[in-house]
Amino acid sequence: MGLDMNLEGEKYFRTDWKNPENNLRDDGYEVKAKTLRLGYWRKHPDLHGYIVSTFADGVDNCKPIALGETDIEKIIDAVARDELPHTVGFFFGATDGTEKDETLHILTAALAWLRTKEDRVFRTVFYRASW
Repeated sequence: MGLDMNLEGEKYFRTDWKNPENNLRDDGYEVKAKTLRLGYWRKHPDLHGYIVSTFADGVDNCKPIALGETDIEKIIDAVARDELPHTVGFFFGATDGTEKDETLHILTAALAWLRTKEDRVFRTVFYRASW
């Protein structure tokens, strides 16, 4: 048990009705979306607390929290400035500062991924925690 935190990217594929052979397929079926793990943290409660309080109205219910470009930029800024709120919870562990470089790397890469343009592809990013 503990706080597991995932940053997930979703790629949604628009159907090409004129040229169906262009549509991505897997096991003989058209792929509508793909989920990618953009990042993972184990027991980084201060980051979790910041995301929940800032982007989920303080409601921590392990539901996906959508994050846009400006949201990710805001998180990067808070991490870089050491402005994450001290957060505690049952089995959450403790943030000790060693997570900063990895967190900045994950978020910067996720932001670049979100900004990537592809034909007929729409991208979204979600934060999801479980505990």
